[in-house]
Amino acid sequence: MKKLFIGLFCIISASWLFAQSQIIAQEAYASYYGEEFHGRQTANGEIYDMNAFTAAHRTLPFGSVLEVSNLDNGTSVFVRVNDRGPFVANREIDLSKAAANAIGMIQQGIARVSIKLVSSPTPINQTTVQNTATAVPQAIDSNLIYIPATKTEGLVLWRIQLGSFTHEENALTLVEDLRKVGFEPAYEKTSTHIRVVLYGIRQGDLDKVKNVLNTNNFKNYIIRQESW
Repeated sequence: MKKLFIGLFCIISASWLFAQSQIIAQEAYASYYGEEFHGRQTANGEIYDMNAFTAAHRTLPFGSVLEVSNLDNGTSVFVRVNDRGPFVANREIDLSKAAANAIGMIQQGIARVSIKLVSSPTPINQTTVQNTATAVPQAIDSNLIYIPATKTEGLVLWRIQLGSFTHEENALTLVEDLRKVGFEPAYEKTSTHIRVVLYGIRQGDLDKVKNVLNTNNFKNYIIRQESW
């Protein structure tokens, strides 16, 4: 009975997450990146994992969930935007190696795809979402509790872990809850778990971040100093 409940919860969560979508591009070109970038830091502060289902896009907000469909074979994959790119003419999106493999484009390296926005951490200007590969939506500025900083010499930064999950659907639920109160969290992925974290917190912002978390009943988080 417990397993049935968990299975139903995952199905309902996925159905809720992917209930609404809008077209970013009816036909565009996708490429992918793999071993050369594996383990490097992405533009949103995560470590790139070529085996995770992620993607790079030039303008979509980090954390946006996209449905990318290969127009030549009809296969689709859901990916989460955590990086910037591709910086090549006539390319709309860079997929992780795992995502590229899921839609059968590894051998060709490039594929004709359609792209749908399934979920976004910030509102998207509807007038700029058109059925062309060149028109891309622009995110409306949001009022974040803090702006993540990148590590520089002499700057002390902190990272807060809010949860660790084996199912990505559960991690996404926590991400959405954190976005509602003004945070833009990131993922840390291991071979078995997905950790939801707030990264790049400056010393002067740490107390404010903790106060907002406590006020909104986010408990049992782990705070540690950035090591990179």
